[in-house]
Amino acid sequence: MLKKTLQSLFLITLILTFAISLARAQDAPLQGFDQYVEKAMQDWQIPGIAIAIVKDDAVVLAKGYGLRELGKPDKVDEHTLFAIASNTKAFIATAVGILAKEGKLDWDDPAIKYLPELQLYDPYVTRELTIRDLLCHRVGLETYAGDMIWYGSTSTADEVLHQVRYLEPHSSFRSQYGYCNLMFVAAGRIIEEVSGESWGGFLERRIFAPLRMIRSCTSTHELEDMENVATPHTEVGGKIQPIPYRNIDNAAPAGAINSSVMEIAQWLRLQLNYGTCNGKQVIDSTIIDEMRTPHTIIRIGKEQRELYPTRHFITYGLGWFLSDYHGRLVVLHGGGLDGMFSYTGFLPEEKLGIAVLTNRDDHRLMTALFYQIADAYLGVPDSDWSAILLQKRQEEKIREAEKEKKREKERDKKKTPYTSAEKITGNYASKILGDAEISKEGKKLVLTLALYPGVEGYLEHWDYETFLCKWNDPMWGKSYLTFVPDGRGSVESFKVKVREDFIDPLEYVFERTGE
Repeated sequence: MLKKTLQSLFLITLILTFAISLARAQDAPLQGFDQYVEKAMQDWQIPGIAIAIVKDDAVVLAKGYGLRELGKPDKVDEHTLFAIASNTKAFIATAVGILAKEGKLDWDDPAIKYLPELQLYDPYVTRELTIRDLLCHRVGLETYAGDMIWYGSTSTADEVLHQVRYLEPHSSFRSQYGYCNLMFVAAGRIIEEVSGESWGGFLERRIFAPLRMIRSCTSTHELEDMENVATPHTEVGGKIQPIPYRNIDNAAPAGAINSSVMEIAQWLRLQLNYGTCNGKQVIDSTIIDEMRTPHTIIRIGKEQRELYPTRHFITYGLGWFLSDYHGRLVVLHGGGLDGMFSYTGFLPEEKLGIAVLTNRDDHRLMTALFYQIADAYLGVPDSDWSAILLQKRQEEKIREAEKEKKREKERDKKKTPYTSAEKITGNYASKILGDAEISKEGKKLVLTLALYPGVEGYLEHWDYETFLCKWNDPMWGKSYLTFVPDGRGSVESFKVKVREDFIDPLEYVFERTGE
């Protein structure tokens, strides 16, 4: 009897020891992680962050750090909602995959089969453009080209897509990578045409509900009546400040989902389990395979080679970036909107998923934390990714400041006869961005754009035919307007770019339309 009791006690002790060892093994990669995050937040001046880690189908971390909004006491937790921006794209591709699996469309169907009004600049591309092309950034447009059409404008999604026909290609069709939000807007419209419901409603029914993502939503309007929501922040005049959410319902399929790390963790579990979650097959595994199939090759730049020497390729699948890291496949995406940056991704062979949501823009900490966590679980030599990428960002800022100094140094404040206030005031129009007006309000010259209510640009002469435009929207920053003479002592048009580093690289031409 005593022998059996001792054997039982030994067995219990062995089981407990194993359980404790397993728990310690899971905790070991995260030792000191909280302190690391808190210091990194201070270094990068980020008000709030939420992080989730999934390992072997378990959520081993779902936690918030910092504040939902500067100046207020409410703290971020695992249920705090953030804008996940372009992380939405993988959801859109998944929705298309569901419809394809059900035989309601095919990945390689022509897009105009469902959206006959969709036209690109080249008629050939219009005819050949497939649903697959919409989801892998290879239609020939420059990265972010045309985003001004929807960004902050009153145009509807259909009106936004109508204007795509005026965007000249940057490269030939399917020849190279060019990140394109507009094509995901088209994909969202196809989901609606085929399913008979809104793209957001389709996602909520077929993805959010089965994964119990009960607080995730697809519009900033839904956040107005919700609690525990993070506030966006950006740098204004050298100081981090809260800013309002920007509604992007007119381009929502490209990046309008709002979610929390606890709910995104369920999405990561689904990905790591090839379409199953909580024992239920939510999406077919063939959809997962299709989305992780490389479609568009992306050149590895100099900085990428320096930062990630074990990387051999970068491609885009359908809604996901694909690359390798220390011999493992990495599937990931980033997201950026006004005041919110995020990162979600996973290493399938390691059954490791990571989500980082932040309530500030213009930083790279989300990337740093992703690789900091990946390194910890891979057991590779330590790298202080926050410090490394912070130094890179500081170097970028130095180069940006030097560029501004150079422009100021080369400035010649000479005016030309046709750039007086009387000569440049009046009405203008862009076939892509709509109507504009330059008016004189007291001593100020003010530029307004009809499709962007509330946005005003204050013009100051810079040199010759160029004016500096200081926008009243902090996300628009400043622009340079160059006026083109008409040969009769006045101007016929002006050219302008708006935040080519964040919003849109294109230069738009506004033609004078008469007084």
